[in-house]
Amino acid sequence: MASRNTQLPQGSTEGFRKPKVSENHYKTFWVMVITCAGMALGLLVRVLLIPKRFGFTTTADELITALTIVLVVDTILREGAKFSLVPLFVTCEQEMTHTQYRRFTNSLLLFFISIGFGIFVLIELLAPWIVGGLLRKSTVNVQNGTALLRLFAPLIIFGCGSTVLGAFLNSRQHFKTVALRNTLPAGVAAIVFLFLWNAQNLENWVAIAYTAGFVAYFGWLGIGAYRSGHRYEYTRISLDTLRSLKNTITLPTLGFAVRQIMNRLLVEIYLVSQLGQGAITLYKCAFQIFSALQTLIGISIATTGLPDMAANDAVNDKRKLEQTVNRNTRIAIIIAFPVTLIMLIFHGKISWLLYGRGDFDNASIKLIGQLLFWLSTGMLFSCLIPVLNAGLYAQKAYGFVFANMVTMAALNFLIAYGLIQTWWILGVALSISITALLAVGNLTYLLRRTRVSWL
Repeated sequence: MASRNTQLPQGSTEGFRKPKVSENHYKTFWVMVITCAGMALGLLVRVLLIPKRFGFTTTADELITALTIVLVVDTILREGAKFSLVPLFVTCEQEMTHTQYRRFTNSLLLFFISIGFGIFVLIELLAPWIVGGLLRKSTVNVQNGTALLRLFAPLIIFGCGSTVLGAFLNSRQHFKTVALRNTLPAGVAAIVFLFLWNAQNLENWVAIAYTAGFVAYFGWLGIGAYRSGHRYEYTRISLDTLRSLKNTITLPTLGFAVRQIMNRLLVEIYLVSQLGQGAITLYKCAFQIFSALQTLIGISIATTGLPDMAANDAVNDKRKLEQTVNRNTRIAIIIAFPVTLIMLIFHGKISWLLYGRGDFDNASIKLIGQLLFWLSTGMLFSCLIPVLNAGLYAQKAYGFVFANMVTMAALNFLIAYGLIQTWWILGVALSISITALLAVGNLTYLLRRTRVSWL
């Protein structure tokens, strides 16, 4: 790397000063507003439109299974790399010249797109075995699930490219541009539902719509990066950059891979699919509401707080880093606590409000409400997890991040496997809350080992 450049890189207008607390709150607020809109569209499609159009049938299970598989792959690459790439971008922008930094960014973009293309090819080839392995004990049609998975698979290419562009823009604190990720794919899918509600093979059009939404989001981020001053060029990735990636994203990405495969595939599909027809769709109806709230609160706060925590002065000054972590956890608790109470008190009414006017039977509606209740018991802790994780990412303590993810993923699977025998599908929901509580305790311990305490 070159010596520190004394001039600001092109496109940077504010230098590297630390934003005031009020500015952080303002950014967090708007990120949460945009994320909320995206979450609402996502819930509209995955929690309302899919069940209302297809019911709790094998077709709905096939559609949700195929979408879950590709989103798991996207999440592994995006979440595993996003929080670790942001500190890398912050450091490199400070230490490299503008030309070096531009080439570095372009080489990362091309490298991640190439990875996405490779994964896309593998999924296309292995789709029958992936779907068949996950659903071998269910009543779902493996052939139809395979066809849907192949239609969803191309979105991974653009998801990988969006990971780099999103981390680049987050490092420059262009959070509002990146926050539209959940809005565009779900928005395109909602339009397809609106105009093709009675069409045959509607599930295929939904799959194509999600891919189109990812393409649109990738283009949106590309325009945002260009407007921030970045210029595109073909640049091969260097050995130095590969070494940086090895040190930066290997452990977090492996951790996310273990967590997503264990939680989203083995627990939410493999175990739940054995409970009968429509069980996957029924569980997802409740889980997506819980997940949207956790993302809205926890991920939004962690995303907007990470660039400041990753700055060199914050990392070297443990006291300053501790103050930032404390501030972010307080904000998360202040927002998450009343949300948790509302979900615990009104879980039944929320379920009836969403599904009471449809063709769903009373038992299914009541069960969704019960799932919401047991998921909500761990809502506060689930919102704290990404905020506390950000404190480890800021210090590049990737070994601790990896250890926490793997440990909690294994515990969640074991707890869910044990509880599902006696509590049926409710045991899966309860396992999420128990694991979240354990994760907060473990993250608190790991942060203290780095001499940072949030209590």
